[in-house]
Amino acid sequence: MASKKSLVKKKRFWIPTIVVLLGAAVVVGYWYTYLRGYITTDDAFVDGDPVSISSKIAGRITQLNASDGDTVTQGQLLVQLDDSDLRAQEAQAEAGLEYAQQAVGLAEVNLQKAQEDLNRSTTQFKESIIPQEQYDHTKRAVDLAQAQKKVASAQVNNSRSQIEVIRTQLQNTKIVASSTGVVARKWVMPGDIIQPGQPVFTIYDLGNLWVTAYFEETKLENMKLGSPVEVEVDAYPNHRFNGKVTLIGAAAASRFSLIPPNNASGNFTKVTQRVPVKIGLDEMQFRGNDSDHRLLPGMSVEVKVKDSRY
Repeated sequence: MASKKSLVKKKRFWIPTIVVLLGAAVVVGYWYTYLRGYITTDDAFVDGDPVSISSKIAGRITQLNASDGDTVTQGQLLVQLDDSDLRAQEAQAEAGLEYAQQAVGLAEVNLQKAQEDLNRSTTQFKESIIPQEQYDHTKRAVDLAQAQKKVASAQVNNSRSQIEVIRTQLQNTKIVASSTGVVARKWVMPGDIIQPGQPVFTIYDLGNLWVTAYFEETKLENMKLGSPVEVEVDAYPNHRFNGKVTLIGAAAASRFSLIPPNNASGNFTKVTQRVPVKIGLDEMQFRGNDSDHRLLPGMSVEVKVKDSRY
């Protein structure tokens, strides 16, 4: 009986010990094989430049030519605003221009008549046929006609400027894509009245993506520009993307928070800060955006940066 109890006690000791040792061996083996020589983080995501398509003027949307998920090309018409009021203003301004041009013609006729009167008055004044007062009146009539012509010409230029402004506003009723990309979000619907600067679409260029990773400041010492990087996207656990470090942030991410920390009082808890690191992906791996491994902004990823010491 004593030998059986001793055997049981030995099993109770050795079995958990062996399990723990095996687990430790697996952890050490995994670290040595996959993590040794790398700086890792899972605080990372696929990033890109969002392009906000907005209006320069206020207006009512009469036509939307794109929706969520659509691919658009640079210069493509996306939104048409109601332009009926501007068309009426354009017609009114064109009529005003025609009136101003007629006024210039009338002013030229009046100037020509005043100049002829002055020429006759000059001859008559020299021969003492008319008095000084009448001669002065004819001279002032010429000055008045010249001023009227200048005013009429200025009115023509003003009318032309008004037409140009209206036509520019008419162009602004057509909102086009400023770049090629995919519509990530549509913010309005047909019939909505939008204000200047209000977003209408948000577009991402899926051919120009990168990874933004936030590393602890204590891990930056052995990270260099150009260091190779392995990227695993949560959506594709069996596929690995390759890249390299292209930019190490110039400030910790906390400096850009809504309320940056202020430690001037001296009463603070020291927290390890995280610094954004930009990782460029190998171009050929994602520019095609094949259906099997399509990268989208915001996707969660895990990155491993090669330690410069290894």
